[in-house]
Amino acid sequence: MKRPQVLLVNPWVHDFAAYDLWARPLGLLVIASRLRRLGWEPRFVDCLDADHSVMDAAKARPHSHGRFVKTPIQKPAPLYGVPRTFSRYGADPAVIEKDLLSISRPDAILVTSIMTYWYPGVAETIRLLRKVFEGVPLLLGGIYASLLPHHALAHCGPDEVIVGPGESMLPHALYRHTGFASTSLEDEAMFEFSAALDLMRRVKFLPLITSRGCPLSCAYCASRKIFPYFVKREVSAVIGEIQAVRSRYGISDIALYDDAFLIDPPGHALPILEAAAVGLSGMRWHTPNGLHASAISPKVASAMKRAGFETIRIGVESVSDEFHNRTGGKTDRLSFLSAVTNLLDAGFSREQIGAYLLVGLPGQSRGQIEDDVDLVLKAGAFPKLAEYSPIPGTLMWYEAVGSSPYPIETEPLFHNCTLLTAAEPGVDSKFLQGVRTRISEYVMLTELQHIGK
Repeated sequence: MKRPQVLLVNPWVHDFAAYDLWARPLGLLVIASRLRRLGWEPRFVDCLDADHSVMDAAKARPHSHGRFVKTPIQKPAPLYGVPRTFSRYGADPAVIEKDLLSISRPDAILVTSIMTYWYPGVAETIRLLRKVFEGVPLLLGGIYASLLPHHALAHCGPDEVIVGPGESMLPHALYRHTGFASTSLEDEAMFEFSAALDLMRRVKFLPLITSRGCPLSCAYCASRKIFPYFVKREVSAVIGEIQAVRSRYGISDIALYDDAFLIDPPGHALPILEAAAVGLSGMRWHTPNGLHASAISPKVASAMKRAGFETIRIGVESVSDEFHNRTGGKTDRLSFLSAVTNLLDAGFSREQIGAYLLVGLPGQSRGQIEDDVDLVLKAGAFPKLAEYSPIPGTLMWYEAVGSSPYPIETEPLFHNCTLLTAAEPGVDSKFLQGVRTRISEYVMLTELQHIGK
């Protein structure tokens, strides 16, 4: 019997800026893996694919990350007053349409989504899919769809919006729209981890997830809202996947996508790191999602070094104890300082240790931002400023609504971090550029002093 075909699509991004930091549509590829074992035949189109034959400008990017190819487009009406160029990131629509026409008509289409303010790119993608595959059931999932399902249904036009993890809901939704009943997987785990990497045009690194969800409930984060559980993989499954992908594709890099890799190090991260140090020599690990500072003990830092960690990002958000006390207690100043010291003692350099700092938060002063930056620099790490984006459903969302001059409740375009929509007066792009310049000058001076010794 012929297997039903499902087309999975990673949509365009419409924004003022977008950067590929070890980014792959892992959630979509994980769903593809599950559907394949449920009896479906997955196909995949990535509008952002840096390895597409037309993306020559992207192929020279080092380390599998860099700027996406972009095309300037007209700004949406609510953003007309913003004096910046608005672009479509990804391949030209004519190229994607040609790719779609080369695929046999699917029985169903799944589209993912990420940022709430990227919905115009999702809408454009769905319009093209409707044009090429008229009448094919189309379902929309992902972060934006989960946070704002009614908005997604009204403004993007799918047949159905999937909220939250797709493993349990998708088989039933697909049956309703297509009549195809999925193969039973009663002996399978509830949630999927491994991705169908073979659907990608080229595998340059392994986008790895060893756990899903996060047990913390930080006021500025939607992790618990999007995935309300915290589920860890077996160590043997993690190591086995890395070995299999390295053998098949010859990759040397791993991008760790976990939200909470270092929660309970003795029960999860340390066994993985110790097994990797023994059986996965030569692999380089990168942590674009950030690690929890409070868990980076001397033992953990040493294990990270032995396992081959290369790019370390700590999700500290602020070094203010007052901030963490009122937003969920993720870490504190002393824990962050200890984490950096432990990493440096383990042999990591300042260049390898970045600390994400949220800027543009409701009630956050210029002085607090400067204090955060100064402490991170003096600790021996590199501050990475991350502009705050208001996220519906989080506790801080209500603070943002109260402080923003924009109608963020009704127009997701104003969630865009570039706009600093919830920032205090004086915390603007000019100020933040000055802070970034000061960071670069400080690091350069420190390096010169080190060379002179």
